[in-house]
Amino acid sequence: MKGLAHAVLLASAALGFTASAGRAATFAYSFTTNTGYMGAGEFSYDASTAPAVIVESGSGQTTSLLTLSLAVFNPSSTLLDSGSTVIAGFSNDPYLGFAYSTATSGLTLLDNNTTSSGNDVSYFVSNYVDPDNVPVTPGSTTFNLFSSTRSTATAVFLGSASQIVVTPVPEPAPMAVVASAVLVLIRMVRRKAPCRRSPAVRD
Repeated sequence: MKGLAHAVLLASAALGFTASAGRAATFAYSFTTNTGYMGAGEFSYDASTAPAVIVESGSGQTTSLLTLSLAVFNPSSTLLDSGSTVIAGFSNDPYLGFAYSTATSGLTLLDNNTTSSGNDVSYFVSNYVDPDNVPVTPGSTTFNLFSSTRSTATAVFLGSASQIVVTPVPEPAPMAVVASAVLVLIRMVRRKAPCRRSPAVRD
């Protein structure tokens, strides 16, 4: 009975863990510029505390965003660079700009880059600057993609995209995980239980 009680306790703990982990909503986003360059990445936030519109800017602790990444590909679909701007709720980018409506799944503002890769040439996408890399009112221009060379402090415009497509990333069903864990635990308990011998057959 103690083994079964332990199994129930472990299953309850697993349920609590999966419920907690299930609060993180993860989305993939992608765009293709008019010149054939492509960008893709993921972002996540705590769905239990996020406001209807998530807005983030600058470096430091974020308010809702947990992760944000970006990968850039050339027109031949070759990866050029990738990096993460937000990790574990902390932004390493002073130029970060992000606005996402949880109701419409619309990513309306984005200033994100791949500089965390550490490469001399990195990439950034922004609708906070125009094709000349001049600051504009956020959202008043298209999503413009640039290459940025650290050693020369120069940026080159690569193309623009009129919108960013956002799609949810499916997560494993928590109850299925818990059910599997419970079955395994019950089997363990049964294996440890002493076998009962059948009474000897007498002639």
